Amino acid sequence: MTGVLADALLASYLLGQFQINALANARATAPQASFAEPGDEPKKKKSKKSSSVVERSFDLPPADAIDYFEKKKIVRKKVFDQLSKEAKQGAFSVSRVYKDDVLAGFKDEIDSALREGRTQQETIKRFKSILDGAEHEQLGEFHLETVLRANMGMAYGVGRRSAMEDVTDAFPFWQYRGVGDDRERERHWALEGITLPANHPFWEAHYPPWEFNCRCSALPTDEIPDGYDAKNPSGEVNEYGEPRVQLSYDDEGMPAKAEIGTSLVDLTVQSKFAGVARGATLLSTIEAGATRAEDARGQGSGSRGRKKN
Repeated sequence: MTGVLADALLASYLLGQFQINALANARATAPQASFAEPGDEPKKKKSKKSSSVVERSFDLPPADAIDYFEKKKIVRKKVFDQLSKEAKQGAFSVSRVYKDDVLAGFKDEIDSALREGRTQQETIKRFKSILDGAEHEQLGEFHLETVLRANMGMAYGVGRRSAMEDVTDAFPFWQYRGVGDDRERERHWALEGITLPANHPFWEAHYPPWEFNCRCSALPTDEIPDGYDAKNPSGEVNEYGEPRVQLSYDDEGMPAKAEIGTSLVDLTVQSKFAGVARGATLLSTIEAGATRAEDARGQGSGSRGRKKN
């Protein structure tokens, strides 16, 4: 499992870096062009057609993806070699969470998923069938998603943040983007469109993924959008023309409360799952995620219910 997963982690990291570099280059050469990624335009709540970058299908085997990014020379060779080493160590950290009797099956399924472009949901179903036939405690969907969404999502987030930190001189602001579907948690949805300086403390706790199964993202930008309202950062209104959300902030400028219709959402609740930190490395982030998953298993908290984003 570790070899394939290491390739997948490294490919996810490089994809994150590559996307930000491509966006930054496009903005530099075409100032009037939109800085949003394809399909990343503002979304409405309850849009069932919304998709997540992290839930994407891979149209290349991870080794081929790595070869593609390497040829693009998005990182120097010395840095690339170090990332490859970190990915292998990180994959070992993930593997230690699971017993040897199911690793071979997991390896085959991940390899097939990446090679054939299967969706995350399809792969998780296959994982469950492996566990059903093994003398192994049912890990539950939460733990299975740790293998795919959490670990690859963290690697992807570390790659994006690393690239965004490199272009802060040109793009000193970062914008929070949600996915806008029925699975999105209100405290993530409430932050849609929030735009703050790259060095704002908000990003230390909220750079995606910052909670289990978080599918949000952040985009760099060179300015605060015209008409930006910090209390309703998405700028969206309901059917009555009223702001869809009303944010309030604490003395340090951190979002504290969100009024959504008749609901009041506390945004100060701290998650045990930390966001991607400033200067985070691929290895440190993956190891932290594996440790959290291992601790959760040790506490017997294998949830059978769906964890929402």
